Amino acid sequence: MRLVQKFNTRGKRQGFTLVEVMIALTVVSVAVYMLSSTITATMVHSSARKERTLSVETAMNVLEHMRAVPFEELYVLYNDNPDDDPDGPGTAPGSTFAVPGLNPREGAAAVGTVLLPSLDGKLRENLNIPELSLPRDLNGDLVIDAVDHAEDYKVLPVQILVEWTGSSGAGHLKMSSMFSAVQKQLQ
Repeated sequence: MRLVQKFNTRGKRQGFTLVEVMIALTVVSVAVYMLSSTITATMVHSSARKERTLSVETAMNVLEHMRAVPFEELYVLYNDNPDDDPDGPGTAPGSTFAVPGLNPREGAAAVGTVLLPSLDGKLRENLNIPELSLPRDLNGDLVIDAVDHAEDYKVLPVQILVEWTGSSGAGHLKMSSMFSAVQKQLQ
């Protein structure tokens, strides 16, 4: 005897079960979350990259401006004392600068700072500032002393510091250079 199975046409599935719908919604939700997270992270990184580019370009421009001035005037033009500016108080660029598009950190007067080896308005050789390779002989007399060398320096180490608060939080950039009287004479 043969067994014949009969299928009821009313027993066929006509749609999705509640479990299948919930699984599909969960998969779609996870995919949408991952996509939105990726887009958000891309936007934040794009802003951070733009801020970093602005800071690098401005720091390089400041260094280029410094290269363009007479070497003997570098210290008085870029120190933090406006009273010794060559054309009168407040006429030199000074030790701070703005960076269009970047906001200074909380409590800071400016986004950018030119750091020179000075203390109390005096250009000093004996300061301990590793970022500026100090202590170091600035006037070439083979002696590292505590005398003001604003009038007789032959090398001038400089660090450009850019600190800002941006869309991705706090940012900072340090760029160092060494200016030399010999270098200026060769140009």
